[in-house]
Amino acid sequence: MKQYIKPFLTTFSIALFLYTMYTQNEKITELKTVAVKQDKLVDSLRDELFQSQTANGRYELTLDYLKDNNLKCYEQVKNFYEKETE
Repeated sequence: MKQYIKPFLTTFSIALFLYTMYTQNEKITELKTVAVKQDKLVDSLRDELFQSQTANGRYELTLDYLKDNNLKCYEQVKNFYEKETE
């Protein structure tokens, strides 16, 4: 009986090891897929942020221009922005 225990335990250990490797590979593949999706989402959000920052910069430059060249118009825009768009 002792002669069968060692080969059985060896076979069982190898099978358990291979099963563990297989399940870990599946999890790694799944995590890589999730990471790629998150990278795409981050890139998309960066693009949207850049566009928003560009639009805000243009808005600020326009207000500065109006402040220097047409103070009445600047005051009207500022008043509308602060009080009418809530």
